[in-house]
Amino acid sequence: MSRKKRSHGQAGRRLRCHRCGCYAPKDLTSKAAENWSGKWEAGRLTHILCPPCQTPLENAAAEANDAELAVARADGGQFLPDPVLCITGTMEDPGTVLYGHNHLQRIRVAGQGENLGVVQLPADTRCVPIVGGVVVYLPSQHVAP
Repeated sequence: MSRKKRSHGQAGRRLRCHRCGCYAPKDLTSKAAENWSGKWEAGRLTHILCPPCQTPLENAAAEANDAELAVARADGGQFLPDPVLCITGTMEDPGTVLYGHNHLQRIRVAGQGENLGVVQLPADTRCVPIVGGVVVYLPSQHVAP
């Protein structure tokens, strides 16, 4: 689970808790929405849970994801949600796939590549996979381990 938020689901409808059906707050950046969590699959919000419907394990996982994102941002990282393909080089001078091999594999098997974002990055970029995407550290933002 992850606490990433969007204000509305597909077609502009208000989101509802996947378990009890109660409506999510209209403004998912508000204080009232801060403990709602969502599950992302293949770059899409598949369902959300209100605080009372979350199990202790789901709540702990969401808190861990939030902490991981906070640390990454503090270290200069930028989160990119899946599905994304991070590459170096150009179309004329191909480089390396830094992140997204699994997305390429799925496209090869299923033949479906919609919603895939492609991000061209400098050669010394570091990419760290996390729940729901990747954290990108540009060469000028590398932090010594």
